[in-house]
Amino acid sequence: MIKKPKKMKKKQIIDVEEDRNLIRHKRRLHFLRTRRNLRQMEINIHRSRVLAKFFLVIFLMWLIFRIANLHYWYLNPAVLSYYPNHTLEIEGNSIVSTKQIMEKIKGIKIPHKPIYMLNTLPIEKSIMTLSPVKKVYVRRFWFPARLNIVIVEKQSVLAISPSTKAPPIAVFADDSTIIGKDFLPLPASQKAFTIITNDDYTKWNASNVKNIVHLAQILEANSKENLVYLDIRNPDDVYAQLTNVSLRLGELDSSMFRRAQRIGSVLTEALKIKDNISYIDLRWDNSNSVSIKLKK
Repeated sequence: MIKKPKKMKKKQIIDVEEDRNLIRHKRRLHFLRTRRNLRQMEINIHRSRVLAKFFLVIFLMWLIFRIANLHYWYLNPAVLSYYPNHTLEIEGNSIVSTKQIMEKIKGIKIPHKPIYMLNTLPIEKSIMTLSPVKKVYVRRFWFPARLNIVIVEKQSVLAISPSTKAPPIAVFADDSTIIGKDFLPLPASQKAFTIITNDDYTKWNASNVKNIVHLAQILEANSKENLVYLDIRNPDDVYAQLTNVSLRLGELDSSMFRRAQRIGSVLTEALKIKDNISYIDLRWDNSNSVSIKLKK
């Protein structure tokens, strides 16, 4: 026989209900407390990040300031006074000597500024006053601060000499400017056609230089030999000396180029008797024939 559950008294029912309400209240308080703690944690994390960013910015500003004021940024004030040294490098020069370059820049004062603020234009302008110099590039480097001067020189084309035995007294560059004797003799890397003349070459214009260079190039191209010298002391009777034979070109006029091209048609046979040849005569423009003057 199953026993019927005892009916709870009204007071007991009220106590149970209060216990349940108390448990719900505690749970709610726990939930709210947990949520408040999470929210406080989020606020603290956000504040920490802001504070960390602030100190990071301050640190970076301090670091940049320290780096910008390191002594590695500053050149030795005497860097242009002597050479060689550890903070200056000069390269690319062959006609102009390093000594000549240093004489041009040694009076330039180096200001107490970081290398990235240094104005290199005075250095470039001073070196550009040297006649063989075509361009100048001044490169700046850090750690430590140093300069690299790169020289681009003009290409020589004509070497002027008063006689076949005298050394050149001046050189014409490819832009028709004159390179003075202070820069002679030329290095082996610089090839120039030797021109024998008593003329005032300082009055030659760009067209004169270009024509003589063109004539020398035609002679070498058609003869397959090197031009030793071109003698224009008498413009009405020009001579050219190749490696193995002499040429008599005649008057230095507009037909000179056409006459010079005829050397290729006779040179092969002429070289067979080169020891007996005084010169190959190319003076006559109205004839396709080429005469050979034999030695007596």
